[in-house]
Amino acid sequence: MTKKPTPKPKGINPSDVRGRSPRALSQTINKLTKSMLGRQGLTQGSIIAKWHDIIGEDLARHTSPQKIVFARDGVSGGTLHLRCDSGALATQLQHTTPQILDRVNTFFGYQAVLKLRLIQGPLPGHVEPRKKPVRPLSKAQADAIAGTVASVEDDELRAALERLGSSIVSRDHRKA
Repeated sequence: MTKKPTPKPKGINPSDVRGRSPRALSQTINKLTKSMLGRQGLTQGSIIAKWHDIIGEDLARHTSPQKIVFARDGVSGGTLHLRCDSGALATQLQHTTPQILDRVNTFFGYQAVLKLRLIQGPLPGHVEPRKKPVRPLSKAQADAIAGTVASVEDDELRAALERLGSSIVSRDHRKA
């Protein structure tokens, strides 16, 4: 009587070269994110991860790629939906659309995106930084600032300089 080989479990494809050592997350990230980002046309999460490198640090702080809607072939002639956090920046982006498309297509290595669609609104996950509480000035600090700007003849300029000095001294933690 011959023994039947045990069937492989369904849904699991064991690898012949499976090791016990940990692997870098970068080796498996595309497998993990492909199904989630694929629904939004971002089959590779690399455009999100590399957005700062693609578009530049200044624009990346105020923009975020939302999705790419490709033509029927699924790989070219796409429209990049780009969220930006201000109306003034949206106007600037409209004027620089050819440069943005060129940078994105250079990243992909082919004409993947032909159009840019701007969506104005807050960026996901973006939280406005809290302002540090301003500590009140001591009498000595206020007198020192007033004495420093006392020689300025223009009343408006002197008042502005006093406000500036007060703001600087109140935020300076070394003098606490």
